[in-house]
Amino acid sequence: MDVGAYRNGVKAYTPFFLHCYDLLVIGIFTRYFWKCEGQRYIDIYRRHAGRRHADIGVGTGYFLDHAGLDERRQQIALIDLNPNCLRHTVQRLQRYVPDCHVRNAFEPIAIGGTVDSICIGGLIHCAPGTMRDKGRIFDAIAPLCAPGTTLFGYTLLGKDAPMSWYAKALMGFMNWLKVVDNREDSLDALHAELSQRFSQVEVWLVGCNAFFTAKNHKDATR
Repeated sequence: MDVGAYRNGVKAYTPFFLHCYDLLVIGIFTRYFWKCEGQRYIDIYRRHAGRRHADIGVGTGYFLDHAGLDERRQQIALIDLNPNCLRHTVQRLQRYVPDCHVRNAFEPIAIGGTVDSICIGGLIHCAPGTMRDKGRIFDAIAPLCAPGTTLFGYTLLGKDAPMSWYAKALMGFMNWLKVVDNREDSLDALHAELSQRFSQVEVWLVGCNAFFTAKNHKDATR
């Protein structure tokens, strides 16, 4: 994977934009354009985040911050290519004393051990290429996976999802800016890539978002 192309998806995440992100993206775009309430994202964390948790593509850490995880026992690893996102999120989640790792999500991600859960949220629609190309992210997480590790997350779809005219206009503009690359991303394609690597997969559509869970990675560390 060309790291330069991959960086197109993270270049917008400047310190200034990160301070506006929660209001603009979560408060406005997600709710009114993508038709998905913020509580949906928080709920998937609450259901699936384990004691040893890794977040890949951390954004601002908003949903993880609001998930109500037990501060006394929670271990969190934050993984992102963009140091701005890591600095912003580690400050927000400082009560958990998270570990931070700068990594390219298309290359094997090793942080010194496995985890109980992994969330990939908001990364897939920013990554370049087809869903088959993006499936390499699910290969890259193998070093983090034990047999019981749960992968969960969400991604914004550009194909076969209900979308208003103004949502299509915004999606097209974001693709033109190369902030996202999801014109051909569909629920079926996501399910196919996950199913190649996990024995237990569930995907479902909420507005323009695909949510997913997956267990039993075929290359899990044993």
